[in-house]
Amino acid sequence: MEKKFATAISVIFQPIFVPLYSLIILFHAETFITYGVQPEVRKFIFLITFLNTIILPIGVFYYFYRTKLIDSFHMHTAKERSLPFLTTIVFHMSTFYMFSKAPMPSLFPNLILGAAFSVAVAFVINLKWKVSIHMLGMGGIVGTILGLALRYQVNATELIMALVVVSGIVGYSRLKLDAHTPLQVYVGFVLGTLILTGSVILL
Repeated sequence: MEKKFATAISVIFQPIFVPLYSLIILFHAETFITYGVQPEVRKFIFLITFLNTIILPIGVFYYFYRTKLIDSFHMHTAKERSLPFLTTIVFHMSTFYMFSKAPMPSLFPNLILGAAFSVAVAFVINLKWKVSIHMLGMGGIVGTILGLALRYQVNATELIMALVVVSGIVGYSRLKLDAHTPLQVYVGFVLGTLILTGSVILL
């Protein structure tokens, strides 16, 4: 039963869904983002994010799978992860380019740039070691909200704590499935949090 729960959590919080989850949280948080972005711009942001960070990458990953470049969508080994990482970076950077040319707050291209950088860091680490990408993504969500709270002096303590709890559940699931060691889980979460917090505050 616990393994089934851990598997379900791992699927729901696949890193590929993280940018979309972050947008949903941002547009429902009580900040200027909630009210300061026109509905048409919101639709554009959601559409491009959905296409470039979920649909198109899944299509490419499926091609990798069919051509035996990866053995499964779980990508357990470091070798299997390299191509998907590079693919993700390319799609993130194309999203960043489109966002930077569109009339929207700089926060959104900065977040995508931060996400691309976090994947790039994971790619480099992956050459020698295996870090938890699930936790990198969860740390990214926490870092996004933390960065907003620090930059715009917004009280988001309850939301941040809730996200930390969810991140803990995701981390537990990865450990339960023997996908990572505790250190790989912690390092992924800390890196994701630091990189996305920095992308909000510094960029």
